[in-house]
Amino acid sequence: MRKAFTREVRTWKSGGLRSVLVPVLCLTSSSLVSLGADLRIEGLHSMSEGEALDLLGDRLELIRTKPPSTSRAADAAFLLENLMKRQGFQRPDVRPVISGNAIRLVVNEGPRIKIGSVAVPGFEKEDQERLSRLFKLPGQERVLRPGQEPPFREADVPEGLSLLEADFRSRGYWRAKAVVEKRGETNGEIAFMIRITPGPLHHLGAPRFDGAPQELMARLQATAAPHVGKVANTDLLTTLRSEIESVFRSTGYPLETYKMNRILGDATLTPRFIIKFGERQRLSEVLVAGTEKTKTERITKRFDDLRGEWFDAEEFDKRLKKLLATGAFASMRIENATDENGMLDATLQVVEGRARGASVYGGFGSYEGGVLGLKYHDRNFGGNLWNFSTGVEVSSRGVLGDIRLSDPWLFDTDTYLGLRLFSVTRALEGYDKFETGVSAEFSRDDFGQYLDASIMLGSSIVNTSSNNIPVTQLGETVYGHHYIRADVTYDRRDDPVTPGKGYHLNAAAQGGLIAGDVSSSYFRVDLSGASYIPVGKKGQVNLGARASMLSPSTGISEFPIDLRLFTGGADTVRSFRYNELGPRSVTNDPLGGATYWVANAEYVHVLFGPVKGVGFIDAGSMSALEDGFSFDSPELAVGMGLRIDLPVGPIRIEYGHNLTQDGNESSGTWHFAIGTAF
Repeated sequence: MRKAFTREVRTWKSGGLRSVLVPVLCLTSSSLVSLGADLRIEGLHSMSEGEALDLLGDRLELIRTKPPSTSRAADAAFLLENLMKRQGFQRPDVRPVISGNAIRLVVNEGPRIKIGSVAVPGFEKEDQERLSRLFKLPGQERVLRPGQEPPFREADVPEGLSLLEADFRSRGYWRAKAVVEKRGETNGEIAFMIRITPGPLHHLGAPRFDGAPQELMARLQATAAPHVGKVANTDLLTTLRSEIESVFRSTGYPLETYKMNRILGDATLTPRFIIKFGERQRLSEVLVAGTEKTKTERITKRFDDLRGEWFDAEEFDKRLKKLLATGAFASMRIENATDENGMLDATLQVVEGRARGASVYGGFGSYEGGVLGLKYHDRNFGGNLWNFSTGVEVSSRGVLGDIRLSDPWLFDTDTYLGLRLFSVTRALEGYDKFETGVSAEFSRDDFGQYLDASIMLGSSIVNTSSNNIPVTQLGETVYGHHYIRADVTYDRRDDPVTPGKGYHLNAAAQGGLIAGDVSSSYFRVDLSGASYIPVGKKGQVNLGARASMLSPSTGISEFPIDLRLFTGGADTVRSFRYNELGPRSVTNDPLGGATYWVANAEYVHVLFGPVKGVGFIDAGSMSALEDGFSFDSPELAVGMGLRIDLPVGPIRIEYGHNLTQDGNESSGTWHFAIGTAF
């Protein structure tokens, strides 16, 4: 319906102001009449009208917003014809017809051809399938729905061949040539036979550095030397290019031109670096802009030791990443200014993030049962870049409450300090435990690229009580526990969360004092390691081993049960439930021991997407406090399971079968866990 209203218009006339009421007609939204053309497509059989309109998308906007005309109708027909050719129609005909306010596009589809089989003889079946998919990739991008064969377009053929050649070049065959040897059409599908001549496998020759400063030549050659003679695949060339660039960035040379060309010999690829650099720079000042809460000296002191030295952009960026890793900043941007003497001032444009927040989390584990937690954090406590958090976690095993405060740069050094105050109640197999304590952890990560070390000091008050195990087998039940622990880890894994290759080693030593009715001391050593070995394109073999030894100054009747060694579970011998391998009490509850060893081997295979299957063999043994290591009769487990890779780590569902079942032991058990097994 139409709705009228008036507005007042003031006009000047004869030296005076006169008011005139001007009626204005306005249309409500329900009565708006579109002046644009109504576009319709008729005659399509291989795809719906909606699919065609969606593919045309924004290209029709101008046509739809204007009244129908012969030129606009012809434009719409031209666009649809091109779309249909991309969809494999060889000779589509689109006739535009104007009917009132509508443009009708009447389609005669004509023959449509899809890409059928693609044979690539001379290679293994798995490689042929991969190369076939690669050749079809240009057409695959235009598939309308899952399961549909890609439409054929002649322009896709050279693009597909180019992708095949690029695949071989990426593996070091730089003279690879792909040609269509045979092709034929049957029932609307065109089949291809493609012949690929790989040519020689190229190896990396000694690089040339055209334009590099003479004082860097020795370092550049030394950087490239470990790669010379290796297969010249694209991964190697990318790594080499990055490492050579790092030499310039870490020595104060700003690069104005940096290119890497290739000189191909019969079986040698020689990289040629073309370099042009600016005046060498020294770092003068580091300034900070944009902070509101953060104390700027906490940022600038991170760069004090770099000032006055040749500008090391690599180290500068590394320290920026550590600042961002605190969680206190949303972003950081560097603005550099260099004077005529080559002195560089770096201004950090900082945007602070939301450092404070609260979260609720939940989960489930085969041992812990249901888990529910509440946590509050402040990642920039007091503006000092300290990380403060407090929370409570409830599970079927008990309640944990703790307060944590950490300083990533204690006294503005590279030493990390983590403080913790906690209180926990636990219902364990055969006994209950209540503990309240404090700990302090010191660590540094500047011992080497792959080496981490830490020292932890702790003190707590512990009270254990029996809920099944005889009190005489619990050891000391009310005591103070004071300890120091040192850890060293060497980690060469490609990914600590979901490793695909590499290895890691860990060694830890702990000494402690037990202050109770009977005071004692102990010393403990833990060793572990694992290796991850790719097998083919979808497989992986993982090998792990660990051993621990506890040496208390008292016998079993006095040493606290909760400080003894335990093993068994999702991360050790998987035919046992958590901590249930080893000596038992008269009530058949685990008593722990003084030594144990575990060895694991598993094969992991990708099934589809992030889902993997796993088969494993575990072996291990736990000895009583007075018996030492035992290798005579290990516990053996075999099993299978599924894993789903997630950003937080793999979700694991596994069953371990007991090959050495004794007495009251179960035949096996299921495990549900998150994270790698070892």
